[in-house]
Amino acid sequence: MKSVSIVIPNWNGADLLKTYLPSVLQAQKKYGGEVEVLVVDDASTDDSLKLLRDDFPGINTVVHPHNRGFGHACWSGAQAAGHSVLIILNSDVRVEPDFIDPLVQCLADSSVFAASPLIFNGGGQLSNVTISMPYFKRGKIRYRSFVPQLLLGHNAKLPNPWLTLFPIGAAFAVDRARFIELQGFDELFDPFYYEDTDLGFRAWRRGWKCIVVPESRVTHHHASTIGRSFNQYRVSAIRKRNRLLYLWKNLTTTKLLRQQLLYQLLRVCYRPFCLDWIVLVATLLAIPGFHAAMQRRRQEQKCVVHSEDKIFEIINSANQANRQAIEDQAASDGPEQN
Repeated sequence: MKSVSIVIPNWNGADLLKTYLPSVLQAQKKYGGEVEVLVVDDASTDDSLKLLRDDFPGINTVVHPHNRGFGHACWSGAQAAGHSVLIILNSDVRVEPDFIDPLVQCLADSSVFAASPLIFNGGGQLSNVTISMPYFKRGKIRYRSFVPQLLLGHNAKLPNPWLTLFPIGAAFAVDRARFIELQGFDELFDPFYYEDTDLGFRAWRRGWKCIVVPESRVTHHHASTIGRSFNQYRVSAIRKRNRLLYLWKNLTTTKLLRQQLLYQLLRVCYRPFCLDWIVLVATLLAIPGFHAAMQRRRQEQKCVVHSEDKIFEIINSANQANRQAIEDQAASDGPEQN
């Protein structure tokens, strides 16, 4: 069995580590292969390091002298990791004891870049963005709704793995060598948001898949440290800014990029008349990063195996075929007999 390094970025999350690390250690014991657990502390000012020393002495740590953000913490963890498979986990994620093996098995397929577990919220509900089925409309990459229940409880034999545009950053497994090859999360998206979306898109562009593995399950309690340190308006502005940078970088097709710029200009002109200033603010915040996004776009254009349209087609057609197989199986089974 492949050896695994579990990388957990942490910033002032002593309470989260105390609550959720025990589930990770339980999974570590249950997995048949070697597993190291590595916490990257991003210059915490709480009792995180003391907690790790006193209560979790077997866990390896990397300590940043200054706060550098989620992406940099993951990169430090990837560089320090000693094994070929990385599992990146948020500090507010509780994992099931057997969540590791299904992810690792899927990474044995050389076409797979990242494998994501099913991610439930604290109320036990499966997120409807677990699978991202993308399409392009009015200058944005959008996502069709996907019934989460289709991932649960069916007995149909599926023609394809469940495909998604990107792994959700809270929990996913990735081949370490490929993560290093892509240089991890792009610092263009500091301090947070869209770094995982960008990573998945870059992988697909190179012909690698991002998949969802229903046999592996975790619960994300969304006790984010972002909300503790940034007000909601700033968080929203950063999210919208980073969405623009993500689009400018990843729409390598000239036609799609032109559409995006045109629609964004229209939004900037009319949204303030609706007393919605956040679009203008986010655009102004994004403009200083436009040149860097264009530079990265040119680099990505050299790596195109699949165009945007082709990526979208592969993901959507595979998942629709799975959905049809489930519906056909349900129809052939007929109503349950009392």
